[in-house]
Amino acid sequence: MIELLSVITPVIVLILFGLISVKLNVLTSDDYASLTSFVMKISFPCLLLTKLSILDISQHFRWDILLIFASCSLLLAITSIQFFHRVLKRQYTLSVLEGGIGTSLSNNGFIGYPILLLVFSNPPMTTYATVLLVENLIMIPFIIVLLNRNNPKADGVTMTSTLTRRLWKNPILISVASGLLISLMSIKLPNYLMTPLSFLGATAAPLALFAIGMALIKIPSITQMTDIAWTAFGKLLLHPLLVAISCAFFVDSFSDPDIYALILLASSPMASLYPTFGANYGAPNLTASALTTTTLLSFITISAWILVLGI
Repeated sequence: MIELLSVITPVIVLILFGLISVKLNVLTSDDYASLTSFVMKISFPCLLLTKLSILDISQHFRWDILLIFASCSLLLAITSIQFFHRVLKRQYTLSVLEGGIGTSLSNNGFIGYPILLLVFSNPPMTTYATVLLVENLIMIPFIIVLLNRNNPKADGVTMTSTLTRRLWKNPILISVASGLLISLMSIKLPNYLMTPLSFLGATAAPLALFAIGMALIKIPSITQMTDIAWTAFGKLLLHPLLVAISCAFFVDSFSDPDIYALILLASSPMASLYPTFGANYGAPNLTASALTTTTLLSFITISAWILVLGI
């Protein structure tokens, strides 16, 4: 229990610092937008580039992890969408938001990586990069297609072109692809590049947690709690459980840092871009409230997974 507290306490303190900074008007929502933009476009790409470029990808990359995470995420998304739409009778687009993004897309930038950094002395970065590839190349395009499926104004060619352009310009994907290429070609970056890139990458985890605290200012209404509860159940419990069960059946050794990391990444709350999708598709308040509630609850469930896995 003491070891668990030593992992979770720094996370909570950094988030509280972010929350207090907004409550005391030291920082504003404009600062939040700038900070998150810096983390997602500068810090995390630098972190991924420096970490992946020094790995021996041929020895560390695992197709079984990619297939398990992709299959579990897609299965959960499809099932959850049908549950919200057919059982809870939610409108289709809202069902995609709550069941698709809400339950299957993890906040691995702002929560997942900091947890790995605190839990593991040497975080499994190849597994982390694999999860990012699944989410950015499979899950996000899949969700966008579903969101625009019933939109009469959506043009298939335009939507595909826009999606391709966004993926091509995504700093995280660029850094992952660059890091993998440098590793595969056995290129050694000079110190005058690696040192400043490493400095920038080292800021990613603390700034990400601080930014999460800045966002935790919205309190959900009673009418939203039912949907939020189901979304949180799918994301915090079903997603990591599905991944854990699949790993138990389909990998040779369950007691592996890569497997533990995969489960912890799946147990992260929904992605920070969830309210952005919500704002674009008519549910800004619900998605923001769900992100706030699920992020707070995730510290209980992530702690539970750490205890269960005995990390």
